[in-house]
Amino acid sequence: MIKAANTSNSLPPASFFRLLGAWLYDAMLLCAVWLLAGIVYMIPAQMIVQMDSTQKDNLSTTEFSGPIFYSYLFIVTWFFFAWFWTHGGQTLGLRSWSLRLQTTEGKAINWTQSLLRFLIAGTPWVAALFLYSRLSKAQIIEPPYLYGVFLIGFSGILWILIDKKKRSLQDIFSDTCIVKIEKVKNQKKQRLY
Repeated sequence: MIKAANTSNSLPPASFFRLLGAWLYDAMLLCAVWLLAGIVYMIPAQMIVQMDSTQKDNLSTTEFSGPIFYSYLFIVTWFFFAWFWTHGGQTLGLRSWSLRLQTTEGKAINWTQSLLRFLIAGTPWVAALFLYSRLSKAQIIEPPYLYGVFLIGFSGILWILIDKKKRSLQDIFSDTCIVKIEKVKNQKKQRLY
């Protein structure tokens, strides 16, 4: 658990490049989680096809692109981050870069804050994906447009470069901050729960 003595004022904020490194690390882990979630989702879908062979055509087109599947992935993704954020304040990416997510008072965040943080962090990415799908349908896939799409997606984390306290948009709206913590040698491993 996060100790109350470690307030955000006594610990330095995370730098942009450390956050980017942690974000990339967590993105790779999230891809593995999505792969596993897809397999778990596919097992009942295959059972439906075996029971009703008329659903075979629908499986490839609707089961993995419909609102049920996307809602399932949304819940899996949020739970992946929320579990780590509420139990120690560190995803594996944050831990590897010696960073911790906490409230501005230095306490552990709760599930509501984790949902708010997740929604605010994900909104630019949803907008970027929507814009990218519209550009690809219009066959406008040129570098200036693609750079714009990526800037929209990364706008939450890029806000750190503008904010004086080095907070991202999700930090500002969820009353949280990511701080750099010191690695202590010869310390017992921290429990994640």
